[in-house]
Amino acid sequence: MRYRTTLLVAALTILPVAHAFGDAHEHAHFDIAPYLIDGQLLTGGLDHGGHPSAPPITVYGYEFGEDPYDPFNPSNPGVNQAAGVGSLPAGAALSYNILSSLLYWSGTGEVAFGSPGDALVSLLMGAQARTLSADSGAQAGSYIQAVLGDGSVHKHFTTSLYAAPGAGNVPGIGDATYVEPLAGIYAFRLELALNDAGTLYTSDPLWIVYNHGLDEHAHHEAMEYLVPEPTSLALLALGGLALRRRRVTA
Repeated sequence: MRYRTTLLVAALTILPVAHAFGDAHEHAHFDIAPYLIDGQLLTGGLDHGGHPSAPPITVYGYEFGEDPYDPFNPSNPGVNQAAGVGSLPAGAALSYNILSSLLYWSGTGEVAFGSPGDALVSLLMGAQARTLSADSGAQAGSYIQAVLGDGSVHKHFTTSLYAAPGAGNVPGIGDATYVEPLAGIYAFRLELALNDAGTLYTSDPLWIVYNHGLDEHAHHEAMEYLVPEPTSLALLALGGLALRRRRVTA
């Protein structure tokens, strides 16, 4: 499938949603920043310098291989909201769920996600780990943390990529089981959930898109492929004056 994007009005108007619909590759290291706005759990971004980007953001990009000594166990994605920003109620319990199996694209030709073969991802939050594979499907995640009294949250997943069950993933430690995973794009889908005294809020689905060994153009193309159709919330963010449309043609 080929995606075509049309921008209908001035760029300044679309800044609140530009990150979600066109510039995801420039923000590959956003933490996921939850907001509770008008009874909806939304997700924006918070970069490592503490600079926020407003929701909605639904595609988050990260890299394997940034640490040459431990390339396949990065501490991403983060779930991070600053004090007094996201209107999160103190004491509410934040958790996550997994909505998909592990998907893979080699980077060759047009973007087409399929099976990762024998590759696995272990997603660790605190002491709770979940395994994603070619056929793991949707599964319950785990608790992240309670919102602090100032409305902030800050926790990080560890996302570990393995070439196959039983393979090691840390090079240079004399581990005979080490096998480097195939280069390519690895992606999976999550949602956040916020339980405030029995009232449950659930975010829109989020894509987590990891690059291993490909250039940033391929990473960007994969992330753009996963950007959803504009939602009514996005149109509200545009103030009804702008619309970025994504059409799918065979």
